Amino acid sequence: MLTPGDREGARSRLAAWELLGFLADHVRARIANPFHLPVFYLPAGRTGMMQAHNVVISALIESAAVTGHRPVVRTPVLSGVLADFLGQLIHLDGSSHGQRLRRSGVDTQIERSILGGSIRVDKSEAIGYPHFTYMPIGRKNSLPLTKASSMVSELAPVVLYLRHVVEPGNVLIVEEPESHLHPEMQVQFTRQLAGLVKAGIRVIVTTHSEWVLEELANIVRRSGLPTSEGNVPPGARVALRPDQVGTWLFKKKGRPKGSTVKEITLDDETGLYPTDYDAVREELYNESMSIFNRIQE
Repeated sequence: MLTPGDREGARSRLAAWELLGFLADHVRARIANPFHLPVFYLPAGRTGMMQAHNVVISALIESAAVTGHRPVVRTPVLSGVLADFLGQLIHLDGSSHGQRLRRSGVDTQIERSILGGSIRVDKSEAIGYPHFTYMPIGRKNSLPLTKASSMVSELAPVVLYLRHVVEPGNVLIVEEPESHLHPEMQVQFTRQLAGLVKAGIRVIVTTHSEWVLEELANIVRRSGLPTSEGNVPPGARVALRPDQVGTWLFKKKGRPKGSTVKEITLDDETGLYPTDYDAVREELYNESMSIFNRIQE
């Protein structure tokens, strides 16, 4: 038989275990996030996939054993990332998600400020397969994405994901956002990605672009300006605090072979993220001056 003291001790131990469990869940959530959140991946090569997805699906259908009399067709195996990407495209139904995200209007801002037109989704009434088109501003007829520029087909999946798939609180991974974009458009797109962070989406990008990094540095430094409108350049009103942005530099390692990953922060003197891009720029400049001087001799 338990004495009152024993029962009190058992209750205390139970309360302690419950507290430890709560703390463990809290710490695990802080460490594991955003990996426990819904994640959507926009891989590199979006242009090719948007322009060729009909062919890929046709090949998969042709390879299906319907009657058993067709010859076996060897279809390349898709990676999990590309398979997920195609699966998301196939199941787009033309409806929008996320009231808060729609109010932010980032999808339409990308269309207006970068694409100069809108991305549309139409579904076949017979089989329900989506058909993607691009409607330039001021035109009466839309174009299939196969007829649009690579910039349009590169950013079309981003617009479609934001409009139909991604919700605030989700994670969006964009591989090489600079692909097929003029430097000016890279800067514009970087601002739009920062706008997604403000709208409650966790954004992860991989980039080789100096312009993307320089604009990201400006976005972070902009958070230190006074809030008055006169101190913010027109069209560049997005600002993120330093604690809202993390930047890591991947560098090749000699021995043993591999890569090193180092977190980088804004340089106090230059206001930029330190990378090895400066070395490439300096090498090109020195070679240019050397050629120029030799021609002048």
